[in-house]
Amino acid sequence: MVSDETSPSARSHEQRRKHFDVAQAWTNTVAGLVALALSAYNFIQLERDPEVDVALPHIVRVSQGRDVWLYLQPTVSTRLETQQVEVVTEARLEAHRADGDGTSPAFIWDEAGAFSYDPEAKSLTYQRVADPSPLVVNRDKPQQPVMVFNAVGWNFTPGRYEATLTLHRTSGRNPLKSRFCLMVSDEALALFKKTGENTFQSFRDDLPEKVANTTRSSKDCHVLAAF
Repeated sequence: MVSDETSPSARSHEQRRKHFDVAQAWTNTVAGLVALALSAYNFIQLERDPEVDVALPHIVRVSQGRDVWLYLQPTVSTRLETQQVEVVTEARLEAHRADGDGTSPAFIWDEAGAFSYDPEAKSLTYQRVADPSPLVVNRDKPQQPVMVFNAVGWNFTPGRYEATLTLHRTSGRNPLKSRFCLMVSDEALALFKKTGENTFQSFRDDLPEKVANTTRSSKDCHVLAAF
């Protein structure tokens, strides 16, 4: 005789199987939602603005004759993982004496160039590379352009100068700014007069105090590196 009743052990096994199926379904659902959320997060990260930074090196090079030529090599980069790019369209340099005396120069971004080092002569030379042009910046392609600024018919006089490099960009975000100061001494002016505008002099902001002969007014400034 066959009974229609299911044994207790069979019913228990069936219940466990149903619980397992429900748990498995929830696990798959949660895993799918997590994967979707991660995909959305990655998409947002890749599509966000690159958050570009600009930093100046420890060396600023200057030459002076009839005009002033100032050589800057900023680093323009982004630390974010993004597919978006930033384009720097314009660079401006402003400077003024810290004491407010004298006239301020009207610098223009005149050209882009490159430095090369001659180990035999132990000297650094400059070559013009291109006219001013937009800079494309992304994480895989930081920019370190040598920007040459020219102030026509203007000369430095002894004193401390506060300067600001401003980079304008196509994204419409606020311009990038990097500030620095330059201490122009009588010694620097004598070198400018001796060598003319075709020879640049190096100014650094990382010299030891004994080497830089730092004074209170020149603290944290780029000073002549005549050694």
